[in-house]
Amino acid sequence: MLGVKKAGHIGTLDPIAEGILPICIGQSTRIIQFLSPLPKHYQCIMELGSTTDTQDATGRVISKKDTAGVTTDQIKGILKEFRGEQKQVPPMYSAKKNKGIPLYKLARSGITIERKPVSINFFSIEFVSREKNQVKLEVHCSAGTYIRTLCHDIGQKLGCGANMSNLVRNGIGLFNLTSSITLDDLQKASENKLLEEVLFPIEKVLKFLPELCIKDTYVKALANGRPLTKGSFKKFPSNFKPGMNLRVSNGSDAILAIVEPMVNREEFDKMNENEIAFKSKRVLIN
Repeated sequence: MLGVKKAGHIGTLDPIAEGILPICIGQSTRIIQFLSPLPKHYQCIMELGSTTDTQDATGRVISKKDTAGVTTDQIKGILKEFRGEQKQVPPMYSAKKNKGIPLYKLARSGITIERKPVSINFFSIEFVSREKNQVKLEVHCSAGTYIRTLCHDIGQKLGCGANMSNLVRNGIGLFNLTSSITLDDLQKASENKLLEEVLFPIEKVLKFLPELCIKDTYVKALANGRPLTKGSFKKFPSNFKPGMNLRVSNGSDAILAIVEPMVNREEFDKMNENEIAFKSKRVLIN
């Protein structure tokens, strides 16, 4: 549709789900790794009283139980137990891979393997409404979290079982439903040469990363992938540490690269001007 050679999406959506799917096109595929960890917002409907092999409404029903004794107050109370950092076992019907094979392909072949719990974080889980066995929730969580597994686990705690019957992803970082467009609208924008009005520039998308400002004389070295010394910079954040990602500019809006600190800010302040302080993770200039 857009005449680009490559594209890549950020965050697989379940077959039952709808909502936001950010797609990087052309050169912007180089920043996917920095967007994939962004937190996500969901709205889901949890169906009480039945469990399925996929943990959602597309699967085979494994068990059915009476929900007459399950009160709304009980549900609200259990939601509190799931908030915060915890471990979650990924479902077999998922895009996670085992020796290069997606788990859902193994599951469809009747194969079940042991999955290690993954560290996740539920920043918030809010009760929205309940209509009989249909419970609507709003969830803000870390990347890599399975909402249908959350529904399943809540059902286990309640004792009646549960699965996810509906899911809408309505936020990923700065991406939201308001700023999203359909494929039909993208086609029209392309035909009318209005793509700049609907596509996000890399600079806007990476605005959440702290900024380092480099001296012009070091831009060429950066373009060649060389690590950056303390003396390369004319501006840097008040705090940073190894493991962080930072965007590099030379005072203009353009992002030149993404780098990682090799030291924390306190150690940085004690370094000599010619000592290496940052290493390149992704060069974004040619």
